[in-house]
Amino acid sequence: MELGARAFDLLRILVEARGKLVGKDELIERVWSGTAVEENNLQAQISALRKALGQDRELISTEFGRGYRLSPATDASEGLAPFPADVPSRAVACTVPNPITRLIGRTTELSELEALLGRTRLVTIVGPGGVGKTRLANEVGQQLRTSFPGGVLLAELGKLSDGELVRSTIGAALSIPASAMQQLGRLRNFVADRKILLLIDNCEHVADAAANVLADLLQAGADLRVLGTAQEPLGMPGEHVYRLTPLAVPARDVRGADEVLVHAAVQLFVERARARTREFQLSDANAGKVGEICRRLDGIPLALELAAARVAALGVDGVLTGLDDRFKLLAAGRRTALPRHRTLRGAVDWSYGLLSQDAQRSFQRLAAFPAEFTAEAAHEVAGEQPDEAWRTVDVLGELEEKSLLFVDVAGWKPRFHMLETIRFYALEKLAESGEVDQIARRHAQFTAAMSRRASADWLVLPTENWLNRHRSGLNDIRAALDWTFSAPGDAHLGVAILSHSAPFWIQHSQHDEGRCRISRALAGDTMRDPIPRGAEMGAQAALGACLTWAKGPVAETRSAWTRALDLAADLSDAEVGLQAHYGLWLYNLRCGDYGGSLRHAQEMMDRASQVSDGEALAAGQRIAGVSKHFLGRHAEGRRLIEMSLGRYERHPPIQRYRFGLDQHVAGLAFLSRIFWIEGQFGTALDVARRALEEARALDHACTLCCALAEGWCMVHALNGDEAAVERAAPLLIETACRHGLGFWKVYGDLFMAWAATARSTPPEHRIHHVMSAASGMDFDPLYSTLITDILRDAAGDHPAREAFSRLAERADGCHEDHWAWPEFLRIRAQLADGGTASREHELRRALEVAEHQGASAFSLRAAFDLAKLLARDDRTEEAREILGPVLDRLPSGVSSRHWRAARCWYVQRLADAS
Repeated sequence: MELGARAFDLLRILVEARGKLVGKDELIERVWSGTAVEENNLQAQISALRKALGQDRELISTEFGRGYRLSPATDASEGLAPFPADVPSRAVACTVPNPITRLIGRTTELSELEALLGRTRLVTIVGPGGVGKTRLANEVGQQLRTSFPGGVLLAELGKLSDGELVRSTIGAALSIPASAMQQLGRLRNFVADRKILLLIDNCEHVADAAANVLADLLQAGADLRVLGTAQEPLGMPGEHVYRLTPLAVPARDVRGADEVLVHAAVQLFVERARARTREFQLSDANAGKVGEICRRLDGIPLALELAAARVAALGVDGVLTGLDDRFKLLAAGRRTALPRHRTLRGAVDWSYGLLSQDAQRSFQRLAAFPAEFTAEAAHEVAGEQPDEAWRTVDVLGELEEKSLLFVDVAGWKPRFHMLETIRFYALEKLAESGEVDQIARRHAQFTAAMSRRASADWLVLPTENWLNRHRSGLNDIRAALDWTFSAPGDAHLGVAILSHSAPFWIQHSQHDEGRCRISRALAGDTMRDPIPRGAEMGAQAALGACLTWAKGPVAETRSAWTRALDLAADLSDAEVGLQAHYGLWLYNLRCGDYGGSLRHAQEMMDRASQVSDGEALAAGQRIAGVSKHFLGRHAEGRRLIEMSLGRYERHPPIQRYRFGLDQHVAGLAFLSRIFWIEGQFGTALDVARRALEEARALDHACTLCCALAEGWCMVHALNGDEAAVERAAPLLIETACRHGLGFWKVYGDLFMAWAATARSTPPEHRIHHVMSAASGMDFDPLYSTLITDILRDAAGDHPAREAFSRLAERADGCHEDHWAWPEFLRIRAQLADGGTASREHELRRALEVAEHQGASAFSLRAAFDLAKLLARDDRTEEAREILGPVLDRLPSGVSSRHWRAARCWYVQRLADAS
């Protein structure tokens, strides 16, 4: 390609940066070195460079208002991490955000905090708003990543409006389920052996609740360290309060540019001012005034940034004059009486005073948004006239220019947000205006409309597009629900929001929070009038979806889905009807009513056919196949699942998680189980691996848990590979804990208990814990072979043996309509107290049922045990006639421990007799 000299220099600099952002000022300085040029010269050369790159023009990306970066070209295949034979050990977890700008003037503080955390378990960074507590804490976390192998984990409390949410929020950050956070004994199991640094940010408004939670955590985990940020100490025993002072400012007699610039406050002011206008230069002529600005703002970083943003419009003199007038007003003529904690208020007050009346009114109304918002959303909540959206756009521009709003242009539409401190200031102004409830209602009405659109979009938009469009919706829903269910609120409006909230709880894996909010709304006494049937139907369906994954097959789950199904039938709502049948299928499956689950799957297929919903029909085929597999009709189940997978592969679904998780991954997971039972061991492992690889690529909690529990871990457990299970099950537990997925958490505990049992007899409390957790959510003990294996391997006098006997009595009623019935009979034969005859009878029954089901893997196990029993009685010929045909019809060289053991024994003991 042909490039001019300037364009070539730009390309060289971007290449040398190796994908890092290069600021506009740096590019101009290095390419035009010393020459005064406008920014449009840089833009023209970037445009020429992109034109020369042709189809690769997108490799040069623009960071709005900051600079450019050259993205390295990568082959698509390089982005896919190969899945090894075993689940890899995970890197040290760090949920602290990476910094965008460099930390200025905090080298000493950084070193002191790192040293403090080496000898103190609880450190709280205390200081005024805007002093940089969060930024410093995050930097400490990044620096100490390697010192805390258990993770450097961030719990952000700034957006919480209810102290009751503190415990669950901190628990989510630590991947600890909400139930365990309530019990000190269980809490120890999660933190006792982990060296963790926990960052608690913005906790002053929920200080009492935070202190209670931290007291429990510090008592439970000896290697846990906590670094908090607040505007006041937590007041806890053992707390080390680290008071963060403002950045260093120059003395009044320091006037030269070089002398002033050695102070951190000036460095920050200059860097931020130049980021807004490259014409600004610190010189001997203005250095004294810049030093004065920094002194009057007390070196508080956020105040400095706000003031620096005014330099482009007002110049240094204008900024200084504005501060002077405002400070006189606040200090009432006595500058020494100005409290440091009000200096930021002075800066924001001054910025607010520069706004037009329209902008001031909009600014305080926009505080109703807890997070990001679009221009359209701003107009709905803060606008004056419905047909004058352009006025709102103008106001947003004014607020952004004055750094009272920040804009992100990277997504679907530009999105605006306030810094937390500024938002609190705006909320105070809103309260002074007397408009709090009026604007809160407008925000709740906007949220109700947004949630309706999001619910409709859920069915037609690809997942990535839906997330981009509605990425801040959950924050709006939380804020709106807080108001609608408060004293001045509107509970009916809150239920309307909840009736369309399911996609948000599912997509963000916040099932437990959704369950709590919907349950309180439907059970509360805030409703003065009956709930409209349509709103109740949506709310019950959302509650069922949340309960399904947060609590599993409890009575409330059945009740919610049944009520939703009845209302859907009355109101002819096809979508809710399909969702309810899916939910009741899963409820019945987990409770052990496999016939009931099949009926709901068939109803779902019938409804889907009636409304020509091919995607729902494929989901119905998949779940019907699973039900038939659990009923011991493995070949029928496999064919249905394969039909479903074929449809999904020919016509990928628009919304992957319409029914709670990715149906293609779920189909592969259950298909791997069927392949194993049918004796196709190698195929089973390959399909389980494929399911897990797809789930990892999707990064969706429920989908990953399904691939791990129903596919990867289950197939390896059936194969007797406890080492593989022990490597993978912790990821299942961790994912379930992080997202409040109670059912998957219990399943993960079962796998870990099974693996421990396979190695040695587990302690009694572990068996009791697993059994209690399973029975607490009505999880059918016969759902898998894990529990029977655990009970079988317990010591002879262990209470678990009695539990096994109770299961045996119950299983007698299942007969052949249960996938694991042959295996259960085989295990019962092993534990039988009678002689050879009774054991032989049970094993022959097990073999007969397995043959009838087409369960070749279980046929092999039963035939092997029976052959060994017969051989001990010198009935070698009978043993060979039973085991030989089973081995012959299974492929040789398979990766099955049981096949290898049976084949080896057959060759050593029976082959010579032939």
